[in-house]
Amino acid sequence: MNPETPPISPWWERYRVRIGFLFGLLFLWRVQPRNIFFLVVGLGISFLGILLRQWAAGCVKKMDELATSGPYAVVRHPLYAGSFLAAVGLLIASSSFSLSLSKPYLDRTLFFWTFFWILIDSVYWPKIHKEEKELQEKFPQEYLSYENRVPRLLPAHLRWSDIDFSTFQWFLWKKNKEFYSLIGYGAMAIILI
Repeated sequence: MNPETPPISPWWERYRVRIGFLFGLLFLWRVQPRNIFFLVVGLGISFLGILLRQWAAGCVKKMDELATSGPYAVVRHPLYAGSFLAAVGLLIASSSFSLSLSKPYLDRTLFFWTFFWILIDSVYWPKIHKEEKELQEKFPQEYLSYENRVPRLLPAHLRWSDIDFSTFQWFLWKKNKEFYSLIGYGAMAIILI
């Protein structure tokens, strides 16, 4: 193998977006939201996750420079954090609980929560570690300092002063094509409602 040739990623890493899309289709096909409280709260949480993704996409020049401002000053992986928050919100929105064992709502809810956890653990968590390793190699000193002061996915503490939208750039948002997640969220929200 030529040292200049990047290694081939595992199939689940290359197709993680498609896997997520197929999971989303299965989710929409089988989900049966029954509780208006869960629906409203879940869609609100999910919308916050999508907004985090939009903000992050407008602040990152992928692998060209180390993003450390905007949402990247709060967590090192705001795109993933936004995705996870959006998914958790959709799962909450669709959660249906029934005391009757004859109705499979709880089974569906548990299935989707389990599948979500498996997807994170087997696909996204290794991808996060791989990206961190690549950033460490590309920006050795800068990334080490960044890693020591900014948590990976969950903010250690969040103050209003940490929220800085001044680094958001519309051309980066368009270049990173994050509008697709916004459209996808809108479609899923409409279907769930």
